[in-house]
Amino acid sequence: MDKLESLLRTGSSRSAVWVGENAIAFIRVGDDGPRVWQMDLSNGQMRQRTFGNDRIWSIKGCPNSGDMLYCMDRGGNEHEQVYLLRKDAKEPEDVTRAPEARHFLGGLSPDGRTLSYACNSRRAETFDIWTKDLVSGEKTMVLQNSDHYNWPATDALSPDGRYLLYNKLLGTSDNALWMVDLTNGHAVRVPGDSRVSAEVNPAWRPDSTGFFLVTDRDAEYPYIAYYDIASAKMETFLTFSWEVENLGVSADNRYLAMTVNEDGYYALRIYDLVQKAWANVPQPPKGVISAYGSISWSPKGHRLLFTMSSGKRPENVWLLDMDADSVRAVTSVEMHGLTADDLTEPELHHFRSFDGLEVPFWLYVPKGTEPKNMPLVVEIHGGPEGQELPNFAPFIQYLVGEGIAVAAPNVRGSTGYGKTYTHLDDVEKRLDSVKDIGSLVAHLVDTGIADASRLAVTGMSYGGFMTLSCATRLPELWCCAIDTVGMYNLETFLENTAEYRRAHRETEYGSLAHHRDILRAVSPISRIDDIQAPLMVIQGRNDPRVPAEEAEQVVETLRRKGHTVEYLCYEDEGHGITKLKNQLDCYPRMAAFLKKYMGLK
Repeated sequence: MDKLESLLRTGSSRSAVWVGENAIAFIRVGDDGPRVWQMDLSNGQMRQRTFGNDRIWSIKGCPNSGDMLYCMDRGGNEHEQVYLLRKDAKEPEDVTRAPEARHFLGGLSPDGRTLSYACNSRRAETFDIWTKDLVSGEKTMVLQNSDHYNWPATDALSPDGRYLLYNKLLGTSDNALWMVDLTNGHAVRVPGDSRVSAEVNPAWRPDSTGFFLVTDRDAEYPYIAYYDIASAKMETFLTFSWEVENLGVSADNRYLAMTVNEDGYYALRIYDLVQKAWANVPQPPKGVISAYGSISWSPKGHRLLFTMSSGKRPENVWLLDMDADSVRAVTSVEMHGLTADDLTEPELHHFRSFDGLEVPFWLYVPKGTEPKNMPLVVEIHGGPEGQELPNFAPFIQYLVGEGIAVAAPNVRGSTGYGKTYTHLDDVEKRLDSVKDIGSLVAHLVDTGIADASRLAVTGMSYGGFMTLSCATRLPELWCCAIDTVGMYNLETFLENTAEYRRAHRETEYGSLAHHRDILRAVSPISRIDDIQAPLMVIQGRNDPRVPAEEAEQVVETLRRKGHTVEYLCYEDEGHGITKLKNQLDCYPRMAAFLKKYMGLK
C-alpha cells in the first residue's frame, strides 16, 4: 500500500459518549466506513455496534440505561434519521422513520426514555422541535416552528427532564437560545431580550437549577455565562482573550470543563466550582480538541472524555482522570505502517494583507527541505465562518511527503479571531477575502518560500468558491486549481440550496430579494473568461448544500470555450467525498493533476 492509501485508510475515532460508568461509545471511521463501537474502559475490550457504511453525524448515550442514539444519512443526502441502539440489541431501531426529512438529535433524558430532536417533515424550510417516548412510541410537538432553522441544543434536556433548550438560527454566526417548560409548553428566550449574538453549547447543572453557556453578547470574544432558572437572569462567569468552545459540568457539580482555542491550538481547562479557582490538570499533547459538545464527564466520577488530533496524530478518544491526575488516549487508530515521524506538523505564520490586516496561515514544509523556492498549494477552508486548524489532514500530508509545500490560511471571515474578524467578508466585502489570498501569495514569493511558477489553489465548499474566485480574479498566479463542491454562481446557489439553509446563508452572502447585483458581481461566473489555469472540479451528486448544478455550470462553460477542465462526479456522495472507495479514486487523481501541472513526477 502506498503512502496516500495508508493515509486515507487511517481513519479516526471521535464523538465519544458515556453508556455506563466504565463503558463508552464512539464513531470509528475505518476501511469499512463510519461505525459505532463500544469499549469497556476497565479492560479495553471493544465491540462493533453498527455495520453500515453511510455517514454517521452524531451520537448520544444514556449511562443509566446503556442505550445510545445516533443520526445517519443515506448516500450523503443529509436526511439524517435517528436510530436507537439498545444496550443488548443486535439491530438498531429506526426512531424517526421520515426518510424525506432531516433530523437533528437533541439527546436523551437521564432515564433513557425521552428523546428530543428537530425535524423538517412538516415544511422543508423549517424545523419543528419534538420529543418522543421511546417506550410508548408517543410523539409530542414541543414547538411548531415559523422560523427557518431551529434545533435542540447540545445538552438539550435538563437532568430532571422538565426543560428543553433549543436554538433559533439568526445567521451564520448568531442564534437565539430558547428554553421551553415541557410541563406547560411555555417558552422563553435566554436571557430574555432580542439582541443578536451567539448563545451556544449550554451545560446543565446536575440539579437543573441553571446552566452555563458560551456567548459573545456585547463582547468581541465568546465567554462563559451562567443562566439561573429561578431568577431568569444571565451573568458573566468567565472571560477569555481567545474563543472558548466546549463546556461540561461534572455529575457532582464540582468541576466545569472547557476548551479554549488559542490561535488554533486547544487548551483543556477545568474550573473548580467549589473552590472557585482553576484546577491543575495534566494536559494532553498539543493539538486540536473537537469543538462543541465533544467533551463529557463520567456518570459518577471525575473522568472527562474528549477527542483530539494534530498534524501528526489522527483523531482519537482521550480520557482525563482528575482523581488519578492522568490523561491518556483510550483508542488507537491504525496508521497502516506509518508513524508520526513520517508526517509533518504545520507551523503558524502571519502576513499583512492589502489593507494592513494581519492574517494567520499554517505552513507545511516537506521534511528535510529548506523552505525556499518550493512548489506550493494554497488550501482554503470551507465555511466561510470555519477555521483552518492544525489537525490530521491526510491529503495535505501526502502532498508534503511528495515535496509540495502547503499554505492553509485563515482569511478574513474565518472564526477563531473574534466577532469583527468573522464579519469582515460579509455581502459587499466578499472579495476582500480573495485579496487576502493575493497578499498571501505575494508574501510567500517575496520571502522566497514559494516558486511563483509552481503555485496551485484548492478548497472545498466555500473553499471551492474561493478557489474558483482566485482562478478567475487572480488568474496569473496559478499553474492549476482544484474546486471541490464549490459555488460558481451565488445567485443560483441560493436559489437551489436546501430550503432550510437559504435564509441563514443570505445573512453571509446577501439576499436574493435585495442583493442580486452583488451576488452576480462577486461570483466566479462573472469573470470566467479570465481563467487561465487548468481546472479540476469534484462534486457529489447528492449534495443538498451546493447542488451539482453549480459544478456542471462551470464545467460546461469551460468546455465550450475549449479550456482544460477535468470533472469527477460521485453518484453516492453528498457535500464532500467521504467514502473510502471514492477517496481512493478521487485523491490519487487530484495528486496526479497537481503534479502534472507543477511539472513534478
